[in-house]
Amino acid sequence: MKSSDAPDQRYLGLTGIIMDHDYEAGEFSARLNAIKRDIFGRDNFPLHRRELIDKSPEPFTLLRDEQRKRSFDEQITALIDAAHYRAITAVIDKKEHKERYVVWQFQPYHYCMTVMLERYVLHMDRTGNVGDVLAESRGKKENKQLANSYRRIHERGTAHVPASLFLKRLTSKEIKIKPKTDNIAGLQLTDLVANPACRYLICFKTKQVMTAEFGKRIVKILYRDKYLKNPFTGKVSGWGTKWLP
Repeated sequence: MKSSDAPDQRYLGLTGIIMDHDYEAGEFSARLNAIKRDIFGRDNFPLHRRELIDKSPEPFTLLRDEQRKRSFDEQITALIDAAHYRAITAVIDKKEHKERYVVWQFQPYHYCMTVMLERYVLHMDRTGNVGDVLAESRGKKENKQLANSYRRIHERGTAHVPASLFLKRLTSKEIKIKPKTDNIAGLQLTDLVANPACRYLICFKTKQVMTAEFGKRIVKILYRDKYLKNPFTGKVSGWGTKWLP
């Protein structure tokens, strides 16, 4: 929250993916690994957006070849489009939150996680499913704070969703946190779509034009049939996406 006045630190966005565990570990992982082998010659490493953009270090330097880069973009976009999952994105304007709530100031990351968890368990309840939660590791201190925040939500519920529903639809009171190096396919998918998803919401709210072609393709896929939607109206805003505060 202290960085909220800095233009490049004003917004924080989180994106979550809802995916069947067996599908993630089986078919989806196999398809993602096939793309890695085709483009990079191996699959024993995680895809990471920053390294894809920088085309560094190895094996991402191979993307400096334009033909290979185009092939990768086409294949990964096709996978993001064809894969079976639902998405939720929450973005917070930290500056507005700080100005509006002088006394009550929710930790931005945990605030976004809370609204995503609310939508997740409500979706699981509507579809009659139960699920777990896996987050990408950020650091020892941050991981501990996140685990404590998740545990509180599981035990106490939120202002909008009772604890009984979290207990009914979440299979564990402990969040699972894994490092990027574990090469988990679902986390890699989330990393690939998170920035375009958040960037689009920021551009929409601030009346800017989103220019990144790859990002625009991802956003189009998300809004077409990946984001959670109001089951009666088909509306995405407030369901698959949430602008905070």
